[in-house]
Amino acid sequence: MNTNKLLILREELNNLQQAADYLQYSMDRTHTLLEQQNWSPEELERLESLASRFARLADMVTQRVMRLIDDLELTPDGSLLDRIHRAEKRGWVDQAGQLIQIRELRNLIAHEYAADKMADIYLAIVQLAPSLLAMVPKITAYTDNLVKRFVK
Repeated sequence: MNTNKLLILREELNNLQQAADYLQYSMDRTHTLLEQQNWSPEELERLESLASRFARLADMVTQRVMRLIDDLELTPDGSLLDRIHRAEKRGWVDQAGQLIQIRELRNLIAHEYAADKMADIYLAIVQLAPSLLAMVPKITAYTDNLVKRFVK
């Protein structure tokens, strides 16, 4: 196994955990805000930070970590849907549909500018963030086992 790829994987896992910690922090700071619809500029900034952190973690999982692990396992490139189904087989999510919803919400966050839809987006983030956050320790455990298989 390529030592450089292992170093990159370790760095990505550290970044993944840090991103998960930041998302959890934002979740903790915004959970009471979702009961209202008219937010102060400070509250809106917290909610926008929540959305950004959710999207960042979703990107890291689906675009960076999944691709890197596929590369290390010599899995042929495929579509995002292929990677999502492999994530389900690896035990990172209970159902591939969860990760599809997370990715769709990430895309909506990245491309939605209508203020009237943001309340729905924030609610969806709160509903899906626990599944996204739960993936991080599963990915870490999987990669620890992967490294053990190849490094002896």
